[in-house]
Amino acid sequence: MDKKKIVIISVCVLVALMIIGAIIYFTTRNVTESANEDKLSKMYDKMMQDETYSITFTLNEENKYTVSRKGNMANVDMYSDGNRTTHVIKDGNTNLLMYSTKTYYTYQNNEIELTELANELNEIIQSQEPEKGKEEIDGKTYNYEEYKGTSYFLMNADEEISEDNTSTRFYFKGDELKYIKTIMGEKSEQIQVNVSYNVGNSLFEIPADFQEG
Repeated sequence: MDKKKIVIISVCVLVALMIIGAIIYFTTRNVTESANEDKLSKMYDKMMQDETYSITFTLNEENKYTVSRKGNMANVDMYSDGNRTTHVIKDGNTNLLMYSTKTYYTYQNNEIELTELANELNEIIQSQEPEKGKEEIDGKTYNYEEYKGTSYFLMNADEEISEDNTSTRFYFKGDELKYIKTIMGEKSEQIQVNVSYNVGNSLFEIPADFQEG
């Protein structure tokens, strides 16, 4: 084999090794970046992708609420000590449904709750880098991300809350949010969370048996 062929083969081998090295580097980097990406941020991005999501927050069967959104429509369904009310946001207005009397009231040009949850999550994510760890709940281990100075998800506050002494932990199984715990000094409140990205249009209609108040 002459020297020219040896040089050509050597160059080809070198180029091939460089290409393989580059593939390994970028693949490893992408996997690492994906593993290190904050899970709450990933969940928020998925929520905002189609602006379609439904999230239920449950303290107990008597106290829970579900926030459902589909584009420019939303439904906030709440149980407070067993009493149910619902806000249906549609066409730029908010309709308050009172299940105890089967009446509804319309508030014109009011759609604050359409983006309230999304705005709060975005503010939490942008405010700081979370502290990460693992914790066992009911015999299962979850990864958590903890954000300081927020109490938005607290459902049962029996006293004035100081944000300076408060933090919130978001517990994930894989990429799925399962629990939220609000920590206030020595006290804490834990709620169960269920997230879905399938939302039906019927949620945004006022039931036929409701009368306008």
